[in-house]
Amino acid sequence: MIAEMLRNLILKFKESTKISSKFFKMAESLAQAEEVIGKRPATEDHEPVVPKKKKKKKGQPVTLGPSENAKRKIALLVSYNGAGYYGVQINRGFATIESELFPALVKIGAIQPDHAETPSKMWFQRGSRTDKGVSAVGQTFSLKAKLVPDFVQKMNENLPEKIRIMGYIRTTNAFDSKNFCCSRTYMYMMPTFSFAPVEKFITNEYRTGPEIIERVREVLKRFLGTHKFHNFTSGVKFSDACASRYMIKFECSDPYVRDGVEFVTLHVKGQSFMLHQIRKMIGITIAIVRGYCGENVIDKCWGPVQVDVPKAPGLGLVLEELHFDGYNKKFGCDGIHDPIDWTPFRESQEKFKEEHIISDIVAQEKEDRVMFNWMRTLQFHNFGEPRSEGSEKPWANVARMLREKSSPPPTEQTTDTAAQEDGEPPIVGDSAACEVKDSTNSTVPEVTIDTTVSEGTTDVIHNSTPVSPVKADTEPRSESTSDLSAESASR
Repeated sequence: MIAEMLRNLILKFKESTKISSKFFKMAESLAQAEEVIGKRPATEDHEPVVPKKKKKKKGQPVTLGPSENAKRKIALLVSYNGAGYYGVQINRGFATIESELFPALVKIGAIQPDHAETPSKMWFQRGSRTDKGVSAVGQTFSLKAKLVPDFVQKMNENLPEKIRIMGYIRTTNAFDSKNFCCSRTYMYMMPTFSFAPVEKFITNEYRTGPEIIERVREVLKRFLGTHKFHNFTSGVKFSDACASRYMIKFECSDPYVRDGVEFVTLHVKGQSFMLHQIRKMIGITIAIVRGYCGENVIDKCWGPVQVDVPKAPGLGLVLEELHFDGYNKKFGCDGIHDPIDWTPFRESQEKFKEEHIISDIVAQEKEDRVMFNWMRTLQFHNFGEPRSEGSEKPWANVARMLREKSSPPPTEQTTDTAAQEDGEPPIVGDSAACEVKDSTNSTVPEVTIDTTVSEGTTDVIHNSTPVSPVKADTEPRSESTSDLSAESASR
């Protein structure tokens, strides 16, 4: 019994010694590891410890780095005359504003050559995309460029006279001239005879009255607010979200005279605009004031029905200013960045606008009669009204109105012709296209009647001359516009 107890104690002791030896070995290995980890080698060429940067305290003043010869994000103010250019956006094979701007930036060393081929590499963005022939006074581009000494002067030395860099402002790295722009202001310069009644005799000496200007202002007020402008552009449906646009201001100035022609300027400010939207708003306004349609056409344009809306000429449309109120409110008052305010450059902008934009609009209007030639096309629009079948033309309502308002003295020729015809011939306002039948029922080719006289700087346009068909003899007679102009001049 005692021998068994001693044997068991010996076995337990042996097992405990084995466990304790294992613990001793583990403790020794841990001690060696601590010596290796905790101690540094006693050498002189060890790397110094870099201290951690301290966080900047709130309220501590922050300043921007140097600008000269450094690559910085900027807002670039550019003015240009769009005549002769196919818009502002670069388009391979066509002359555009950006196709002149990018090579100049490369030439002065502001950007790399590959950045001109791929503008996204320099974070380039345009504030507003102007169309063909449209000018700008306050176009703003955003890009990251190297600010070389005399940046503005060197850029203007490498640009045509019709494109000028007015100045630049440093911005935040995230600034985008398109997405940060909260609204845009355009102006449209046009002669006042555009609003003359359709039966009115107009010349370059035409002067409008205050009642017509008030009528124009009443029509322009209908565009204010948020509406569906799908009928004022192309490729946009009534159900598309992008069809909704917000118009803030649409005003008409008092008349003024330039080089013997009376003009007015329309100013429109909106959150954003679609392709041709401004030109179509002005086109339908002219049609309403002249008497081609009523104001209810504008109400139809807001609905899902497709409406035929005329598009006014591009001459006279100018981008005046881009507004960055949201950016200025957030970053312009932080004490670090400057607000995007182009007030110091107003004098240079006005000088460029007068010398290169306004004078060009007046000269081109007098020489090419852009607005008058466009006005002659208004009679071919139906403004959402269904076109009647048969011989009825889209301008038949205007012709009927002219017959009622104008009563010219009958001549012997018109009396004989009226007796031979079964019905009364149509009388057309601005320019007439009449079909006449001879005794053999053969149709005489259309003759366009444009009673216009060009004597020096005076253009005489008769909008109310009724046209009667002329009986053809053996062969149809075709008179040129100049012959008819000479005949009306002699009268």
